[in-house]
Amino acid sequence: MSAGPEDILQVQVLGFLKVAVPDCVYFHCPNGGSRHPREAKKLKSMGVRPGVADLCFVLPGGRAAFIELKAGAGRQTASQALFQEEVTALGSPYAVCRSISEVQSTLEGWGLKLRGRLSS
Repeated sequence: MSAGPEDILQVQVLGFLKVAVPDCVYFHCPNGGSRHPREAKKLKSMGVRPGVADLCFVLPGGRAAFIELKAGAGRQTASQALFQEEVTALGSPYAVCRSISEVQSTLEGWGLKLRGRLSS
């Protein structure tokens, strides 16, 4: 199985995050992918849901925040848009980013002090 453009972007973003925000808690929920129907049913019963953002963050003060990564002209699915609507209604920051520089700007906009930055 080869890596698609969004997979490549996500790996690059994680490399940036390791340098830029080493003290921040962030993670990826692998809710997608193909699975045996029995495994998918089990995971759904355990709380896996479609549309969860690619990256989840715990910001200072305990707030949750989310970044959905999209490569090229990629667009959110209906379940991703619904997830965004639900979390922003609860006051959690959410962003769709298409590059590491957009991730950097988003994190700075959320008030995170970055240790590493992209060259301008």
